[in-house]
Amino acid sequence: MSRKASILLYEPNQTILRMMKFNLEMEGFAVVEAGEPGDLARQIAAQDLDLVLLNWSEPGEGCAQLCRAVRRADGTGYLPIIVVSAVRDERERLGAYDAGADDILVRPFSLPELLARIRAILRRTAPAISGRVIRIAGVEMDIDNGTVARDGLDVRLSLIEFKILRYLMENAGKVRTREQIRTAVWGRESQIELRAVDVRITRLRRRLNLESRPDVIRTVRSVGYALGDQQPRLRADPRLDGAEA
Repeated sequence: MSRKASILLYEPNQTILRMMKFNLEMEGFAVVEAGEPGDLARQIAAQDLDLVLLNWSEPGEGCAQLCRAVRRADGTGYLPIIVVSAVRDERERLGAYDAGADDILVRPFSLPELLARIRAILRRTAPAISGRVIRIAGVEMDIDNGTVARDGLDVRLSLIEFKILRYLMENAGKVRTREQIRTAVWGRESQIELRAVDVRITRLRRRLNLESRPDVIRTVRSVGYALGDQQPRLRADPRLDGAEA
């Protein structure tokens, strides 16, 4: 199995939170519980996330403010937002779209529809992972066999280089900091210097860029590295009027 898609779930009602978390985990997602609205930026910065699911039931500007908070915090790659709302006022839904929401689902709704919308967005924004083979930007990694190819040509990597490439490919389009790469590859307790990450990335680039092919690894100055282009912004149809359960 490929890695689980990670969802940050904001739901003030603890009963609904537990129910939604249970259902999402049963469907194979990794769920991170969001704290207070003011903690969203910190949680987004600290986690490897694929999507934010915001549940909002009160009328007013609160939903749009949450969306803007996610967008402000999302400085290292595009993070899609789905809003689940009990508010049926069209102006407020349009305000949420303008603030950065990708999709809005109005209560009452069915669980299968919510799951379908999550998967539809992740198919566009998450890496193209199929089974144990990852294909991104002309690079193909067979995790089970431990092989890598670039445009059909075999690439020989060390174990550390393979781990770094796998981490970047599983987070394609997202900038990963040196600290995040070090933790993912060497472990949380590693004493490896951050400079070692730069050295390994340089070697990995040299092996991947066969015959002067374009560099698939981007350096983001003072932040870290990313593989592939940043994911584009997706917008849903603002005329969405929800679904009945």
